[in-house]
Amino acid sequence: MKRQWIYFALIFIAILPILLLRDFTADNELKYLSIADEAIENSNIFAFYNHGAPYADKPPLYLWFVMLGKIIFGKHVMFYVSLLSVIPAFVTAWIVGKFTGRALTERENCSTQLILFTTAFFLAPIIVLRMDMLMTMFITLALYTFYRMYEYNSTDPGSERQARLYRRRQWLLPLYIFLALFSKGPVGLMLPLLAIIVFLAISRRLNTTGKYLGWRCWTVLLALCALWFTGVYLDGGSEYLNNLLFHQTIDRAVDAFHHKKPIYYYLVTYWFTLAPWSLLAFAAIITAYKEHLVNNTLSRFFITIFLTILVMLSLISSKLEIYLLPAFPFLVFFTATVIVKKSNWALKASVALPAAVFMAIFAASCFYKAISEHFALPAIELAAPLWCYTLILFAGGVAAILSLCRNRIFRATDAIAISLLLFIFSASLSISSFNKYIGMKEGCKVALEKAEEHGFSRFVHYNFHTSENFDVYFKEMLGEEGADRREIEQFAIEEIGKEDIGSLHGSVLFLMSRHIAKDPELAKAVEGRESYRYGMSTIVLFE
Repeated sequence: MKRQWIYFALIFIAILPILLLRDFTADNELKYLSIADEAIENSNIFAFYNHGAPYADKPPLYLWFVMLGKIIFGKHVMFYVSLLSVIPAFVTAWIVGKFTGRALTERENCSTQLILFTTAFFLAPIIVLRMDMLMTMFITLALYTFYRMYEYNSTDPGSERQARLYRRRQWLLPLYIFLALFSKGPVGLMLPLLAIIVFLAISRRLNTTGKYLGWRCWTVLLALCALWFTGVYLDGGSEYLNNLLFHQTIDRAVDAFHHKKPIYYYLVTYWFTLAPWSLLAFAAIITAYKEHLVNNTLSRFFITIFLTILVMLSLISSKLEIYLLPAFPFLVFFTATVIVKKSNWALKASVALPAAVFMAIFAASCFYKAISEHFALPAIELAAPLWCYTLILFAGGVAAILSLCRNRIFRATDAIAISLLLFIFSASLSISSFNKYIGMKEGCKVALEKAEEHGFSRFVHYNFHTSENFDVYFKEMLGEEGADRREIEQFAIEEIGKEDIGSLHGSVLFLMSRHIAKDPELAKAVEGRESYRYGMSTIVLFE
């Protein structure tokens, strides 16, 4: 157990510079902050709006935490909001590790958690602020609670303490399922319920479903949902409630208006969402099938959860890579149980390939300057030459290959994972120089200063996605400066057409630099104007 917490501490340190130094992204993250600000201003608790437009896409739990941070700190703090993903990630890894207490040694468990934390789309939701990790934590807690109840019912009655734990879990199971629903929406409800039913069916115990999903479970779920929907009705009215219950659930599932993808979508995205371990997990599934290694309750439970989530999400019309996140912890730990049982050439080769890729990345980085000049790639602003950072990956790749030669697969995965975390830590110390490509805080600061300098009070954008949420920055900056700065009454950034640009007066225009480069008519409209380039955007002043 002590080793596990040391690993967790080191992983946290590896991502700490990102949590402290990076800006909020201009799309989803800034939108959540703007919605939270609007809710605080209008005293909304259950019904949310984005610049007056109903935002019934997401349940309130995550937004409540964001609002709490704003109330406590007086502004949105990146480190605090990041913890809303970081803490659930560590809890998820810890809980899944508890499943394997008898199947893996402590060292093997820690190695598996390193694999999990360096999986592309498990690491990304920790760094990029979304509510998916919060939902994943509650789904994992629900499935762990069910599994312990299943174990209790599959053995002889234990002590009175075990009986008390069982009775407590009968209440905790529906609570966790509801919190998963309350974090992200219907998927949080459907995934654990369907996984439990499918597992019981495969285990030929479907007739025991009532022990887990009986009257107590449904009473708790229905009561909590009734309280939620009543709050929504009182806060947002019948139209908002209808939007939440039908438009955002049934319509999105059957015929998505956002993120509509084909049924095979996740079979394609799997290979990069689980990188660099996608081949290893795939090899583990094939090995388990060929060698008949799904021969115990735990392995059967893990693979059932993964396949159930994969099939269910594939059948839903709306798809994003991140939606598969709840399946990854169970697939990764299933992979570990296979490695322990069978260490064959396929598993070794699937680890050797990412090790070789790491070494190739180092070789390519030595020529990055020439490559970037030839292909007109953006310059990478780091404290040291790029090869100094990729040398860490090279060392990890070499160590992994040497470990594989000694038939130590977990040592090899450790080498790859640790080198990747060290690379992230060292490179992220320079993340401030990348903020102009991540967010728009400094760009908005320039725009606000120039607007006050020239006496402008109007902000507009042309084809600049989510720029309406820049009001988060404007309000914060005005609040920080206090009475010495002129109040700007209208924070809403208006969208305008290209034909309106030439007639602008007393305005600050936000637009993407690439649009100017590709559109001669647009370039002519802004030609000769005072402008400022910030990352991939351009800020133009119209006297």
